[in-house]
Amino acid sequence: MYLQKNSFEKKICLETYSEAIKMLKGEYTVKAIDEHRMDRALIFCRTKLDCDNLEKYLQLRGQGKYSCVCLHGDRKPQERKGNLQKFKDGKVKFLICTDVAARGIDVSGLPFVINVTLPDEKQNYIHRIGRVGRAERMGLAISLVASVKEKVWYHSNCNNRGRGCYNTNLTDRGGCCIWYNEPQLLADVEEHLDITIDQIKPDMKVPINEFDGKVTYGQVRRAGGSGYKGHVESLAPAVMELAKLEKRVQTSFIDLKYKKKFSQR
Repeated sequence: MYLQKNSFEKKICLETYSEAIKMLKGEYTVKAIDEHRMDRALIFCRTKLDCDNLEKYLQLRGQGKYSCVCLHGDRKPQERKGNLQKFKDGKVKFLICTDVAARGIDVSGLPFVINVTLPDEKQNYIHRIGRVGRAERMGLAISLVASVKEKVWYHSNCNNRGRGCYNTNLTDRGGCCIWYNEPQLLADVEEHLDITIDQIKPDMKVPINEFDGKVTYGQVRRAGGSGYKGHVESLAPAVMELAKLEKRVQTSFIDLKYKKKFSQR
């Protein structure tokens, strides 16, 4: 009886954490937007339902401050086309979409991307963040990664692909849910890219990287300018020293060459 009770309590605890993640991700999306004064961003969610829920949350939370539209397969073609055009024309600030809906979207000068949920395919992470910082503006991609597993929909058992489904059992028990492990997904992405992705604190402040120079994300780049002034200045002494060494090597080579000629005579 003790083991069964303990297992039940553990299940309740995991379910509670999962619900907390769903609520906190909306809150942290708003915090990221406010901290970086985002005026335009592409926001990725894992499912169409997640997109709809975030759209409602931003509309209720901001009362116009976080103007947004959705782009996913359950919206009618005319609505999808209209929503995309609204975003391109600057009539709304945020476009919330799934990976499938975002394929083929061409939006220039995009300053920000927010991954509310990491993609389950690591290649899609590259497609997402590759949309920021093109041509005009310094880009920043922020991913909200839960530190514990989240229970999410996975309608592999549904004939109607989840429409009207309320079966919250796990798929191995005939249900339509799985546990989503974002820490593992993040590790897979880092292994795939062979890098360590910088981690920020809950305040959403991104520390200035002195090596890359002091940049303001979302800021329009200056024509002909460079965002790596700090990097150049830091390398200048080393470049000058290398130039001096090169000159000494060349001088020594010339001296040796002529000394050898004179000695042979």
